[in-house]
Amino acid sequence: MRYDDQSQIDRFTRGIIRRKIKQLIGRAGFTKQDWEDLEQDMVVRVLQALKSFDPDHAHRNKFVTAVVERYVANILRDKQARKRDHRRITSINVTISIRDEGPTELTQTIGQRELDARRGRHPRSSDELAQLARDVAEVIGKLPAELRELAERLKSESVSDIARDMGVPRTTLNEIVRRLRRRFENGGLKDYM
Repeated sequence: MRYDDQSQIDRFTRGIIRRKIKQLIGRAGFTKQDWEDLEQDMVVRVLQALKSFDPDHAHRNKFVTAVVERYVANILRDKQARKRDHRRITSINVTISIRDEGPTELTQTIGQRELDARRGRHPRSSDELAQLARDVAEVIGKLPAELRELAERLKSESVSDIARDMGVPRTTLNEIVRRLRRRFENGGLKDYM
């Protein structure tokens, strides 16, 4: 590894970092492949901490040791937190037994609802989508001709493309889009904006 500031990372610091990494490998899911990342993270942490080091309060080696040990304790705590615990990770390509169906691969039991929940999505039902389409059409139908044309174009084109096509600055068109947005909000569609 190449250190950017050789003067700050002395022999003692390199040694304590190496010893701590050796202790980490094989724990909490860390492998030899993590060595360089851990080493780099620890060096960065030490360099950041050394900015606040005061030799009148402690010896440099004790300070560096405390910084490295605190960093190691924190990453172990974070890695072993229940939701991140590497021991709990399993493949979804395992065979499980389902009552009345027999052996099934776990991936076959994951539905769209679970995928949406994992991604933080809350898709609308087909009834809600149909009602939304009717509400949008109603608001668009009440717009003046130039705003109606813009609203229809915004269904499939970007503001930049429309501005370029119309030969107006995008900032000017953005102001018109804000007026259009207010019309939709006043039409009861604020929650969809």
